[in-house]
Amino acid sequence: MGNNRYNEKISVGILAGGESSRMGRNKAGLDYHGVSFIQHQTSKLRSLGIEDIVIAGTTFHPEGCRAISDVYPRRGPLSGIHAGLLAIRESAALVLAIDTPLVPMELLKELIDIHTTGITIATCNGTPEPLIGVYDKSLAEACKAALQSEKTSVQRFCRAVGYTPLGFTGDPALLTNCNTPEDYEKLLEIEMRESKNG
Repeated sequence: MGNNRYNEKISVGILAGGESSRMGRNKAGLDYHGVSFIQHQTSKLRSLGIEDIVIAGTTFHPEGCRAISDVYPRRGPLSGIHAGLLAIRESAALVLAIDTPLVPMELLKELIDIHTTGITIATCNGTPEPLIGVYDKSLAEACKAALQSEKTSVQRFCRAVGYTPLGFTGDPALLTNCNTPEDYEKLLEIEMRESKNG
């Protein structure tokens, strides 16, 4: 499978820089089984054997992780990806949004395992999920050019650069992000349902 860079040559960039305006509070601190979203995500990623974890867009970070600031603030997730790629120690980063705690571990492992170069992202029912993917560090300059041109859509960036898709065939609800209090309640319900089914 792939080139098996999994565990060895990969960093993580967690995107935590959203305004959280619809949620009404910082999503990084939302409770998930007695820990915050940020603690849950970092624990999950550490269990993959990844040590270099950078968190873009927040000053709070669990021990052993590095908090970084966007070079181009208030320009959406692409600015967080750009800052993360500049900061990581390895040649590529697994990129994950802070507010998607239900993303299955197997999907993350497979994304890392099949990644060879450029961008590898999850897709669900044919729709790209660019905030669940692997990005080469060498793309930082292309991110910078897009941010400076105001073409800041991550989907647009991925289309322009080209990407390898990895189709996710599980429950699409596991990939949804959490933007509002209603989303948060639904997410907890989905997790409870999945736990019972599992």
